[in-house]
Amino acid sequence: MEERAREQTIADYFVVVRRYKWIILAAALVVPIAAYFLSAQQAKVYRATSDVLLNRQDLGSTLTGIPTQSTVTDPVRYARTQAQLARVPAVTQAAVERAGVDGVRASELASNSDVSANPDTDILMFGVNYRDPAIAERLATAYAEAFVAYKLETETSSLEAARSEIQGRLAELRAAGASDTDTYRQLAQQAQSIRTLELLQLPASVVRPADGAGQIAPTPRRNAILGVMLGLMLGLGAAFGLSAIDRRVRDADEVERELQIPLLAKLPTPRGRGTAPIILDRPPDEATEAVGRLRTSFDFANAESAAKVVMVTSAGPREGKSTTITNLAIALARTGRHVVLVDLDLRRPSLARFLHLPDGPGITDLASHSSDLSDALQPVGVTAVRTRVAALGAADTGAGRLEVVTAGRTRVEPSAFVESPGLSDALHTLRTYAEIVLLDAPPILATGEAMALTGKVDGVLLVSRLGTLTHSSLRELARALRRSPAPVLGLVATGAELGEDYTYYAVEEYEAATPRTRPGHARQGLEVPEATSASAAASGRWTPRRGG
Repeated sequence: MEERAREQTIADYFVVVRRYKWIILAAALVVPIAAYFLSAQQAKVYRATSDVLLNRQDLGSTLTGIPTQSTVTDPVRYARTQAQLARVPAVTQAAVERAGVDGVRASELASNSDVSANPDTDILMFGVNYRDPAIAERLATAYAEAFVAYKLETETSSLEAARSEIQGRLAELRAAGASDTDTYRQLAQQAQSIRTLELLQLPASVVRPADGAGQIAPTPRRNAILGVMLGLMLGLGAAFGLSAIDRRVRDADEVERELQIPLLAKLPTPRGRGTAPIILDRPPDEATEAVGRLRTSFDFANAESAAKVVMVTSAGPREGKSTTITNLAIALARTGRHVVLVDLDLRRPSLARFLHLPDGPGITDLASHSSDLSDALQPVGVTAVRTRVAALGAADTGAGRLEVVTAGRTRVEPSAFVESPGLSDALHTLRTYAEIVLLDAPPILATGEAMALTGKVDGVLLVSRLGTLTHSSLRELARALRRSPAPVLGLVATGAELGEDYTYYAVEEYEAATPRTRPGHARQGLEVPEATSASAAASGRWTPRRGG
C-alpha cells in the first residue's frame, strides 16, 4: 500500500521560494522597470473638472398641490438619472460647440470624459481628460454649461407646451363669446399658474467651473510600485507553477521513503573545487562536516553486516558518486583504517583525475593477470587522526592508509569484464589485503554492470543527487535495489542545502605543529595536541561556537 502524500507546510513553500528565488527576483525587477520606462514614454494626459448643482423641484406636485412619487423624491436615483442624461449626444455636441475647440468632435469628448454623481449631495462632477491642459479646462466648463442649458430646456419645454395649449383653448372660447364663463376663468387661472412656474423655474447651475487641469498620466512611479507587486505575483506564480510541473524529486526524505533505505548523510555541492575531493586539503567548513557525518553514519550502518567490499553506485551519471566515494575513502583512512579505492566505472573513469594520479596499471590489468597487486596500488597521502592525553599515556589510532586502483591500461568490454572470473579473483585478493574496499561502480540504471557487481560485493551504498531523479526513475531504482543480492547499507543525498541546523557546530582550526600545553591545562597535566584542520574535520572533533 502506497504511503499517502505528505501535506505541504509553510516550510515547503519557503523551499520553493528559495529554489526559484532568481526567477522571483528577476520578475520583481524586470516588471517595474519595464512599467516605468513604458509609462515615461507615453503622452501626457491632463484632467479638468467642474461641478453642477442640481435642482430637485417637483413641478407636478407644485402645480397640482398633490405629492407625487417621482425620481425627484429619491435623491440617489435622481442624481444617477441626471448623470446619464448628461451623456446624451445632444449635450456633448452642445459642449463642443460652446468650447469652440477645433478638431474636437462630440464622440471624442464622450470617450474622454465622465460624469459622476455624489449620492450624499446634489452635485454632478464633469471630468474631461485631454492631452492639452488648456483645452481640457475649456471642455470641462463648456460641458457643465451645456448640461445646465439642456436641462433647463427639457424642463421648461413641457410647461411652454402646456401653456400654449391652454392659450389656444382660451382663444377659442373668446371667439365663441364664452369669455365670461367659469371654464374660461379656470383655464385663464391655469395659464397664469404655468406662467408663474416658468418664471420661478430654478435651473441647475454651474457652481464651480474648471479652474485648471492636472496631469493624470503617465504615472511612472506609481506604475513602478504596482509593477513590483505584479512582478512578485508573477514570479511567485511562475515559481509554484514550475514546482507543480517539475517531476524531479528534491526531497531526501521522499527518496528515503520510496527506496526504504536509511539516509546516511546529506552532502552539499562543492564550492569552488568542481568535482575534486572536498576534504583532502581544504579548511573545515560545512562540507567537511557533512563528510564527517557520512563516515560516522557509514560505520554505524556497516556495524552489523561488517561488509568489507562495498560498491558505491547511483541511478544515473553526474550525481556525485565518484566525488562521494573519494571523500568517504579519505575520511575512513584518516581514522586509521587501511582503505583501497577501486575505479570500476570503466566507461567514465574519474578517480585518477580526482586524485591527480599518474597513468599506470589498474583493475583491468590486475584482473587479466598482466600486473601484480603491488604495481596496481597507488598510495594517496592522508594524515591520521591522533589524540594524546599525557595523564593517561599515549594513544594512537594508527597510521591510516589509502591506496587507489585506477581503471587500468588494458582495454576490456565493461559488461563482460564485470562477469569475468579474473575480476572475482582480484576482488578476493583486495578483500584479504585491506580492511575495507570501496568500488566506484557505474550507475545502476544506466548500464547492466552495476547490477552484475552486486553479486560480488558485501554491500551497496547509493548516491543520489537531489533534483536529478524523477518519480518514475525513483520507482525503477527501488525495483533495481530490491533485486540486489547484496544488502543496501544506505543512501547519500548530494546537492543538498544544509541550512543553519548543519552549521551549529564548528571545527576548531589547529596548526600542524608539535603538541603544546594550553593555558589552564598544565596544572592538571593534560597536553592538548594540535592536528591539521583537515584531520580535525575527518575525525568529527566538533566544538560548539561561543554563544551557541
